[in-house]
Amino acid sequence: MEYLVGNDFDLKNTCVTFGSFDGVHRGHQRVINKLLEVARQGLTSVVLSFEYDQALLGEQKILSTELEKRYLLQQYNPDVLISYIIDETNKDMPAEDFIREILVNKLGAKVIVTGKDSSNITVLRQCAEKFGYELLECDTVYDDGEPVTSKRIVKELANGNLQKANELLGHPYLFVGTVMHGKALGRTVGMPTANISFHESKQLPVHGVYGTLSEIDGRKVKGLTNIGRRPSVDNFNYVTIEAFLLDFSGDLYDKTITLEIHAYIRGVMKFNNLAEVKAQVNRDQESIRAYFDNMRLPG
Repeated sequence: MEYLVGNDFDLKNTCVTFGSFDGVHRGHQRVINKLLEVARQGLTSVVLSFEYDQALLGEQKILSTELEKRYLLQQYNPDVLISYIIDETNKDMPAEDFIREILVNKLGAKVIVTGKDSSNITVLRQCAEKFGYELLECDTVYDDGEPVTSKRIVKELANGNLQKANELLGHPYLFVGTVMHGKALGRTVGMPTANISFHESKQLPVHGVYGTLSEIDGRKVKGLTNIGRRPSVDNFNYVTIEAFLLDFSGDLYDKTITLEIHAYIRGVMKFNNLAEVKAQVNRDQESIRAYFDNMRLPG
């Protein structure tokens, strides 16, 4: 187990929730808020997040890497945040053993909080009296008559429904990645560019240009982000995430930044020359400035 936050806390009397927390969506948020509410009665709040080995993921798409989950979960300020790796060595551990060895013996769970639709709900109920913890079950969060789930959000993103995906998430879809060296195309159109790394299993929105906010050193920076094949005048056929940053200057290479995806602007276009690129980027800037002018932005 990797303690991401708070490894110096007393783990004898804790209130624990656990799961994949993929996307940290509205269903997860209900469970976490209940956890924090109960922990205020004198318990240490513990959030344990499952990190699946890439070999186990296979072709499955994810909404959040462990780094992205950490970014989202830390906003709730749990006392302890743990990343628990699941790989070939422990993937077949019986649920009862996990509850006894990890949640109760190692983490000191006196209260376990989970959703009523948890895949482990039956065994959690069966083991509560046996292992001496109280089980608190949170109601499922529904939207348009359907449960809010990570799989549902992945499907919405794959189908181009960013607005609905963000609604189900309860926050903008985001990427946390390192800024890599790219083509430096931004210099040719008068804006710095951040070419951001992303996990191979990460679900991408449909290819296109998006209105985004990048968190850089605690500041939110407006931008236009191309997700897909290389924009403009070349024939590269690999996918990139390239953010054109408005009203920003500075060296970002090798920095880790957070990119929030707020609005779809248009599809990817092929340009014949840089003059066409500049003209389109200017139009896109006007669109995104108008969009964000209607939002209340922090700072």
